[in-house]
Amino acid sequence: MTERPDQDAGHLLMVIDSVWQKTEQRWHDDMASHFDSQHWAPLLNESRAYLRTLSESMELLSAAERDTNF
Repeated sequence: MTERPDQDAGHLLMVIDSVWQKTEQRWHDDMASHFDSQHWAPLLNESRAYLRTLSESMELLSAAERDTNF
């Protein structure tokens, strides 16, 4: 793991998505479709948006830290 929460969370999100993709290969019913469209896809999109914002914030904080170190 890294020292940046955005990178750690991004890695873990990829792992979880990989597990879902493997599950989806074997789970073919209405409940799987419902779970994917109503729960997983929105959660994945929101998580990615959160991580993008977190990453931007971490970059801004890193730049501020560099600029204030004399």
